[in-house]
Amino acid sequence: TKLNIVFAVQLIVVALVAVGFLPREAAIFLAGLFIFYFIFSSLEESVFLVARSIPLFIALPLTENFDSFNTWRPLVFILFLKTIWRFRNEIFGAGREIIGQAKNSLIGGVKFVYQNYKIEFLSFLLFAVAVFSLLKAQDFIFGARRLVYFANLGMLFFAARAVVKKENLAEFSKNIIISGAIIAVAGAAQLVSSYLMTIDDFAEFWALTVQQNLYGKAWAYIVISANTWFAYYQDTIHLRVFSFFPDTHSFPLYLLIVSSFVLSLILRAKFIIGKNYFWFLAFLNLFTACLILSGTRGIWASIVFPAAFSVWVLFNDFETKKYARFLFLRIMLFFLLLPLAALVYTSSQFKSPETESEKNIFTERLKSIIDAGETSNSGRIFIWKETLKSIAREPLLGVGLGNFPVVLKEDVALLKAGASAHNLYLNILAEIGIFGFAVFVFLLFETTKTAWR
Repeated sequence: TKLNIVFAVQLIVVALVAVGFLPREAAIFLAGLFIFYFIFSSLEESVFLVARSIPLFIALPLTENFDSFNTWRPLVFILFLKTIWRFRNEIFGAGREIIGQAKNSLIGGVKFVYQNYKIEFLSFLLFAVAVFSLLKAQDFIFGARRLVYFANLGMLFFAARAVVKKENLAEFSKNIIISGAIIAVAGAAQLVSSYLMTIDDFAEFWALTVQQNLYGKAWAYIVISANTWFAYYQDTIHLRVFSFFPDTHSFPLYLLIVSSFVLSLILRAKFIIGKNYFWFLAFLNLFTACLILSGTRGIWASIVFPAAFSVWVLFNDFETKKYARFLFLRIMLFFLLLPLAALVYTSSQFKSPETESEKNIFTERLKSIIDAGETSNSGRIFIWKETLKSIAREPLLGVGLGNFPVVLKEDVALLKAGASAHNLYLNILAEIGIFGFAVFVFLLFETTKTAWR
């Protein structure tokens, strides 16, 4: 199919660009190929192509000093315009109805919009609060750019929601899973490479070749000096698998998102179709192993919450109990695969001589989750305390969207290097204040309510 041909070309070109075989300018060719495909394909197929391509979108080398503008940004904007054009009659019809309601009563018009277009209403409200928060921003330009970034990202949701229905949800899920399979296999290859290269060769290859070619020079310089790719303990160093993602946090988070689609298909296959069940199961096992091998302690600790939730469902009289029982067994797989991480962490990597410390690194990393004195944890606790102080000082509009480093009395430019509250809720509260936080939480509530239904 056209979709598979374009995707195959993308996969080959991105792989060759990543290792330096092709120049980075090939990314501009790929962007042009996608735009051509969008023009001559259906909206559904365009969304499916984007779904399976999310980890493969790379930075466009536009100029010498501006080479980090990612391919997905113009493509999602074009996809959004295509969505508006496709549903223009429905949109104009809804607009006329809203105006009609507002003419009779402004409050009635607002109530009508909220009842019938809840996600759009809350998204617009969140956007408006974020705009007002820029009045408090120390760096207005940086905040405005962050606002445009999130608006650009949000366009993908509306394009996907417009075309993904019950009848094609399985097909959409399979396209998402393809992207997960690619990064998981790449992660496995990366793990193997950690036994074949020295630490200097590994860091130089992944930072100054792969990351620079995929995401630009600015990011490569950040990551070569301050990355999260390794777990340290005394005289040992071990890889925390990140595939070709920027770091070891975004990689497992993306796999968690993909896993929800895998679970959807597993339940469908197990209880409805009966075929492809073992394929989906194999993917979930692979993704779970990669989640663990990322060495992200937040991921390890967070398993407690879905485990507790599944137990709660098991002991309540829900029609979904048969699913909950199955999901509980899947969560237990996480604990069963933990010895895999222990095996990796207790083996010598990067051609380093084996030491006594190697035997303890996995258990020490597990214990460090609740060790407030551990360097990473103490740093986070300090950041949380400073964030709470900032929220107390600026409760209404915060310090301004995209200006979180101000909370820590740092340069706003450090946001590019990952400066944040290390807690999504505190980050939002600190940046856009209590009103924006309330809208955000309500948006999450509406999404969760829909998911539960």
